[in-house]
Order: sequence, then C-alpha cells, then structure tokens
Amino acid sequence: MRRIALAVAFVFFAAAIAAGGAGSATSKSAFEVFVNETTSAASNGLTLNTELAGRFDVTAKTASGDGKYSVMAGATEIDHGTFSLTRLVAFQFYGCGEVTEDGETIKLPPDFCGGRATFAFRAKSDVNGDRVDGLYEVNCQIHDPGGQAPPGTSEGVKANARGVNFNEHVTGDNLLVMLP
Repeated sequence: MRRIALAVAFVFFAAAIAAGGAGSATSKSAFEVFVNETTSAASNGLTLNTELAGRFDVTAKTASGDGKYSVMAGATEIDHGTFSLTRLVAFQFYGCGEVTEDGETIKLPPDFCGGRATFAFRAKSDVNGDRVDGLYEVNCQIHDPGGQAPPGTSEGVKANARGVNFNEHVTGDNLLVMLP
C-alpha cells in the first residue's frame, strides 16, 4: 500500500506536466526521475540513504538532477553530502500505466512509467570535501497494462562508488514520469 501512497503523492508533480498518451511512451522518450528516501545496503554492512529529483533523455543519453546522500555504519553516520547526475549510461523501459502490488493491479496515470535507469554521478562529501564518481541505478516497477516488470527486479536504488557496491534494495520508492 506504500506504493499507492507514493503514486498519489507524485500526482502533484505530474499535474504540472502535460501528460502524453500511454501509446506514445517509448524507450526513446525523456523522463523526470524521482527517488523518495531510499535505503540500499552493501555486503560490508554499510547502508546508503538517498533522495533524488532529476530528468533524463534516452536518445541523447543525457541526465541532470541533484540529490543528497548519507552513508551509515549501523546507527552511526559516517558520511553525507550531495550528488549530481552527469549522464545516462543505460535504460531498460518497462512501460507505463500500472503497477502490481500483492497480486493486485493498480491503474496509474498514463505518464507514470517504469524502468531501470543507470546514471553516472559525481558526489561531494559535506564531511571531508572529497569528490567521487560512481554509478547510480534507479529501478521503478511500473509497467504496461497486462505486463510486468522483469522477474528478479525490485523497486529501489543501487549505487557503486569507490569499490563499495550498495546492491541490495532495502526500502524506498521511485517514479519515472514521461515528458511530452
């Protein structure tokens, strides 16, 4: 049910966007991307908390947007700062218009889309001023009517920087909104 609450909250963001029809959504479109308080874990026990608002163009392979992050070792924060998307690396399109939760199909606005977007990013630590580049993957499980997101995928974020791979989704929701 958290997915439903997120979808309703993002309706306010989408209201300012002229909605395209579901039939016009393709893997060559441009999208806004929203990551809402997401936690990812690494095998070494660290967790990464992120939030992001941005946009990307699949054809041009461009991306822009800003976010904030914190790295935790248990309950202790060991780093925090900001990051910016620098380019789109890859995109796998799942479609637009609905999501399946607990076996129930939930209809969404036709410009609410899903997919897996991998971005290059540059982060700046507010703790020590270090700058680091890495990869940031956003996975949104919205799909075409009658379809589904690929098996083995899950809603969330993965990130890899300085050899630390935050590759386990813990919590969080994302949204891709197709631009007209």
